[in-house]
Amino acid sequence: MNTDTGYQPQMFIGYDKREAKAYDVCEFSLKQRSDIEINKLYSEDIEGYNRDWGEPQSTDFTFTRFWVPHLSGYKGWSFFVDCDFLFQADPLELLEDLDPSKAVYVVKHPGYIPNSQIKMDGIPQHRAFRKNWASFILFNNEHPKNSRLSPEYLNNHRPGLDFHQLRWLDEDDIGSLPLEWNCLDDYYHLENPKAIHYTDGGPWFDDYQNTFYSDLWIKEQKDMLA
Repeated sequence: MNTDTGYQPQMFIGYDKREAKAYDVCEFSLKQRSDIEINKLYSEDIEGYNRDWGEPQSTDFTFTRFWVPHLSGYKGWSFFVDCDFLFQADPLELLEDLDPSKAVYVVKHPGYIPNSQIKMDGIPQHRAFRKNWASFILFNNEHPKNSRLSPEYLNNHRPGLDFHQLRWLDEDDIGSLPLEWNCLDDYYHLENPKAIHYTDGGPWFDDYQNTFYSDLWIKEQKDMLA
């Protein structure tokens, strides 16, 4: 389909002060491979963001990701990605063959058992329906179902887990992206992943210096600092 609606695609990268190094490398990896416009998604920068129901939030962007259609003016297509990603290809290539009937596209990970009970900097792991589907989302901002994601709904709908399980949508509204675009480090061993997700923790933490794809992240950081 033709995605030229007059609104250029954007990338929103979730930001958390505790993972600033991860954010910087994720952003750098994108800039090296794509001309997409990049936005730092940080709760303090979102006018009207006021979600505080005492829910578990492992990062600052636990719920801000679902503000992307609103922040995009409900126009065009926009990506969200967790900051613990490393891009090896240009995500704009995903726009070449999209179905406008889909409200979002995600990698539909099969259910899996986490490698450990604790990830990153002491954050508990959770087993959940559609775990990690919302870590990389391509939003069809103009889809009627995404108009539900208004500031009032985003701030007040409970439980928050409904967002991560994409429950404002029906099954047919959710398009599928290839696994290579959300390759979970130490879970998937792909020869040429296009986006690596250090979901349990990456080399910016001391305990994750020797994971399956850690060498690629370390090399990217060296290139960035050089």
